[in-house]
Amino acid sequence: MPSLSLFDHASPALLEWIKSAGTSRTLEAGSTLIREGQASECLSVLLNGSLSVTTTNHQEIQDQLATLSPGSLVGEMSWLEQRPAVATVTAPEASTVLELPVRQLERFDEESPALAAELHQLIAQKLALQIQEQNAWVHRLSNEPAPVEALRKVLVLFAQLHEQDVHHLAQLGRVQKLMPDAVLLHQGEPVPALYLVLSGEAEILLHLTGTTQMVGSSRRGELLGEMSLLLKKQDGAAASVHTAAGMDVLAIDLQQLQAALERDPKLASRFYRGLACMLSQRSRDQLLSHQRAAASQQAELDAIDRLDLSELAAISRAARHFDWLCRHFQTGEAASA
Repeated sequence: MPSLSLFDHASPALLEWIKSAGTSRTLEAGSTLIREGQASECLSVLLNGSLSVTTTNHQEIQDQLATLSPGSLVGEMSWLEQRPAVATVTAPEASTVLELPVRQLERFDEESPALAAELHQLIAQKLALQIQEQNAWVHRLSNEPAPVEALRKVLVLFAQLHEQDVHHLAQLGRVQKLMPDAVLLHQGEPVPALYLVLSGEAEILLHLTGTTQMVGSSRRGELLGEMSLLLKKQDGAAASVHTAAGMDVLAIDLQQLQAALERDPKLASRFYRGLACMLSQRSRDQLLSHQRAAASQQAELDAIDRLDLSELAAISRAARHFDWLCRHFQTGEAASA
């Protein structure tokens, strides 16, 4: 997978904060930074050397996912979702990382919302590139994807948003109804809007080397077209989006959304963090559906009865916000979310 370098994309102010908030850690050749199936205690940035990323299949064979170079982010999926890591990260050579503790990251949102928004946007961009590479990998596989346990797959974007954020999105959007067997996005063609799925499901189709394969799916509460928002150099839609049974989407003009995010750093911080969480979950689900991240899946099955109250509260809040948004466009309801 390609790795986005913070050194090339982050502002001087963000880099300065990262350096001041982080703690340097030296890794000996062959040592492990993150172990699949265990929660990551911090977000790390590779300063020098390299890191190898592998995941386990159900035959307990290690699959190589990526080799990371300096400037790469590590551990963001476990931090964002508060779930076990889907991969093991080791140092094939002597390397140095900068570790950002969770408590520092959580305070960052309140103390420096503009810089926090930039960091969350960069994390979302990193995950978008990761998913593009995973899509190409899935396209090459011959096995059919397996169903993924639905636990915790609950409107992850909306768990990060506040009530006023949901109202703002409602003001920016318009409902678009797609009939059965319709195509919302065509691979390579311009993407005029960000699409929030209100009802129904969509198939993500990737055309490579003369063949078209389904590489993923999206359901209610997820966004479509987010790659064009995050990856400025992308030429048109990264994949096609098809709905077999029809669906309703909230179409949000990309230019209007970007203007709103630039005006309100706190909104931008929450939105990009929610978007990063959604992309992280999508990447995780794709690995699980193709029988990877086996150690992570087993760790979650072992802890299935230990969902904490904060996680349940986030699920409830997300469902309440999304339910209000759907009712707003169905009935014109203006009640509180």
